Amino acid sequence: MHAIRVMGLVVLLGLMGCGATRGTEPPPEGWSNNAPTLIEEVVEHEGMQLLHVSQGRIRTWVRVPAVGAKVGEYVLLGQGKLLQEVELPEGGPKVRELVDIEHVQVVDLATAQRAVRARSPRHAVAIGTVYDELDTRADDEIVVVGTVVKAPNAVGWNWVHLQDGSGSPEDDTHDLTVKTDQAVTVGQRVAFRGVLRKDVDLGFGYHYRALVEGGVLIQ
Repeated sequence: MHAIRVMGLVVLLGLMGCGATRGTEPPPEGWSNNAPTLIEEVVEHEGMQLLHVSQGRIRTWVRVPAVGAKVGEYVLLGQGKLLQEVELPEGGPKVRELVDIEHVQVVDLATAQRAVRARSPRHAVAIGTVYDELDTRADDEIVVVGTVVKAPNAVGWNWVHLQDGSGSPEDDTHDLTVKTDQAVTVGQRVAFRGVLRKDVDLGFGYHYRALVEGGVLIQ
């Protein structure tokens, strides 16, 4: 009996997820990176950081909250406001454009590569529609796209919670879980293909009205 209680606690902690991140919380719409974003220069200024970053062939300055970012590290960035003709502090040069960004996280290269923003496949099903049509779509293969809001690992699987702005939080039809062995990043926008299951009971009080099993990242 004691062993069963211990196993239940391990599963519970795993499915809840834990751990600190370096930087701000991801934006609701997900990170906007179109390619891994490398820091090439850092200027500290009044509790903020000005970062000269490269994202693929694009190079620009961004202003973000101070998160201890350093040259050679990678960052995830949210959307921001474009400012023009900005003078850098302490006698620095005037730059033509600077993007003022509220959401930022410092990450490793693997995370930066995973977090490249996915485009939505045309045949993807909105999460709200998955719940609306659950009876007819159950046991069929579907494609879903959304922002990762939580991705704990437990019992050998990643349990990726996706949201896309559809569905209803009051009815709990806005969040869909994908069971997968592939790694993702909170705030990443992803597309998964898998088999939709209805009324999945994992035990220990975990019941899923809808669950996508065998999730494979396709973007």
